[in-house]
Parts: sequence; C-alpha cells; structure tokens
Amino acid sequence: MAAEKKTMSAVEFARFLFRAHYANCFWHLKPDLAVTEEMIPLVIKGLRTHGGRREFQAAAELAEMTRK
Repeated sequence: MAAEKKTMSAVEFARFLFRAHYANCFWHLKPDLAVTEEMIPLVIKGLRTHGGRREFQAAAELAEMTRK
C-alpha cells in the first residue's frame, strides 16, 4: 500500500480508506458515498473514532497528505 499511496492524491487515498474500512468506521454513512476533498476531515474523524491502531495511523497519513 505504501507504493500505491505515493501515487495517490489525498482524495483518492480518502476514497480508498473509506471503501477499505467502511464496515468498521463508516457503517453509518451511505456505502456509495462520493468522497470529495471537503469530506476528507469526515474520513479522518471516522478512522480515528471507530478504527483501531491501523486506522488511526492511516488517518494520520491522510491528514499529513492534506497539509502539503
């Protein structure tokens, strides 16, 4: 995943994380939700709130991508 992440934009990475962690972190949202740049904070919050260690780390990576 690290090599793939380097070529992804923040929005693409957020979409990937939303799909990959839907069952655990985003069950309260529509499964076909179109993740946009404005929704990245929602993805980060969902990963941090409902995920485990891996999801928390992924949220940190996504947050770092949005700071650049």
